[in-house]
Amino acid sequence: MDSVEIRTSELRKVPIYTKELKRAIERSKEVGLENSLKEWGEQIKKRRLEWFKQHKNNFKLKGTEVRKGFQLVLFEYMGVKPEEVPIIEETEKKITWRAYDFCPYFEATKNLGLDIRLVCKQATEMPVQALLDMINPKLRFSRNYGKIRPYTEYCEETIELIDKVK
Repeated sequence: MDSVEIRTSELRKVPIYTKELKRAIERSKEVGLENSLKEWGEQIKKRRLEWFKQHKNNFKLKGTEVRKGFQLVLFEYMGVKPEEVPIIEETEKKITWRAYDFCPYFEATKNLGLDIRLVCKQATEMPVQALLDMINPKLRFSRNYGKIRPYTEYCEETIELIDKVK
């Protein structure tokens, strides 16, 4: 992807997330880094669910269940443009894309010298899953940690429709 437009709203989040991540690092001295990142993830989840409650009547989700989940997370919540997240596989039960969009979590993590894989796994997957659960509890979000920035140019992510809710 040649260039990514950085939305001002996303750029403004970098210092906020950096500050929150610093707090998580401080808290890790008491509970460990994984636990403090999970606690931060709970804060992120709370913000996303509050956003969902405020905006749920405005969504224009169309298509399969996985496509609706994709639209909710990337277009409705994050405000990403379709060209920033090209779909590389899509079936009725699975959608996989490459995220080239500007990521304030990545920038905050990079600023503090942490491993993005740990931060994303512990702090950001759960809030994405929580949003998906609001429209269909059978949707599952996952990230390919072998294809994630800065190790590749993009983050590869998937939403799948599972048969049973655990």
